[in-house]
Amino acid sequence: MWKVLIADDEPKIRQGLKSVLEEMQLPITVCAEARNGMEALEKAEQSQPDFILMDICMPKLSGIEFLEELRKLDQNCPVIVISGFNEFSYAKQAIKLGVSEYLLKPIAEEELKAAVVKVIEEIKQKRKSEKFMELVKQQMVQNQDYLRDVFFNEWMESKLSRSEWEEQARFLDMDFPDNMILILVSVQSSYDKKIDKGTVTEEIYKITHEKIIRELMNPYNIISVFSSKYEDVAIIMEKLPENLQKFCTDIQLQTEEKVGGKCFITVRECTFETLPETSREMRREVQKMQECRPIVQDARKYIYANYQDRNLDLRQVSHAIGCNSSYISRIMKQELGISFKDFLTRLRISQAVRLMEDRELSINQIAEKVGYSNQHYFSAAFKNCQGMSPSEFRKNMLQIDRNGL
Repeated sequence: MWKVLIADDEPKIRQGLKSVLEEMQLPITVCAEARNGMEALEKAEQSQPDFILMDICMPKLSGIEFLEELRKLDQNCPVIVISGFNEFSYAKQAIKLGVSEYLLKPIAEEELKAAVVKVIEEIKQKRKSEKFMELVKQQMVQNQDYLRDVFFNEWMESKLSRSEWEEQARFLDMDFPDNMILILVSVQSSYDKKIDKGTVTEEIYKITHEKIIRELMNPYNIISVFSSKYEDVAIIMEKLPENLQKFCTDIQLQTEEKVGGKCFITVRECTFETLPETSREMRREVQKMQECRPIVQDARKYIYANYQDRNLDLRQVSHAIGCNSSYISRIMKQELGISFKDFLTRLRISQAVRLMEDRELSINQIAEKVGYSNQHYFSAAFKNCQGMSPSEFRKNMLQIDRNGL
């Protein structure tokens, strides 16, 4: 039964409305009556009607004032207003306050019945929608990890604008950190030992690859793991593991063992805003690594993992990968087109540029974070790569922010 509250200052009209509602043979029951606007407000709170039938002109609290107070109480039940005023201003105010129907006296029974039937249908549809949304939310809770991965993937592949992504995240009640670590795990096409790519679809291939990585990442506190490209898996974390080198080595060795083929791993710090561009840069880097000789790949990976070490030099790199320093120097120059020293400098300065966005970090702190113990050397290297000093670069960034560019 649908509960209705009738509010009118004239007892005869209240009784007449009750009789008309009874004659409609609809599943309706009058749950409360009110003689004035104030009483109607109290009865609405107490009886929680499904809809309200009321006169616009009542003592103590007019119909318009009643509607205003009702909305303040967060009562969203439909209201049918009965009015003796054929004035546009009353109707306009009532519509603005969300009335479902505005009927003028004298009211024909069929007119009132049509209004009541319409309101009941609105209530039914609203409750169906609410029930559906509740089911959707339950499903979303159960599939939170999957949905989170989908949205990161959509954003990373530049398929969503920032506003679209935020709107969907709000709808799904998901919260994501602005600062994150992006780890790209790429396998050079060779599932031949484990899975015959010709016998499975690309989607199954991707899911299998992703599942293996997710299992390997299980002990770590990750935000998201998903297939970003055909043979890439993206791992997003809130912070770097304490031992990054060991972390990457474990993932690399286990991936190569379980999947087969050569595994390449790149790691970058990024913000939500820079995630798409960072992922593109990392893929380009992986592509270059795949084109290099294995010995250069090993050297690059070691440098990326240790560039923050102020004592890092060619001898340390060659010792770590087990080859002669002169040989690795020559091969790096051939493969990359630049010397070890220039490669390390460019890497450090590119990371410094990223850190410049953090206003809380001083120039000296940034220098230390990218492997420079001497700010003078850092400034010289920065100017050589960027064409301006670190302080000038930051000043330009601030100017751009202020201009809204």
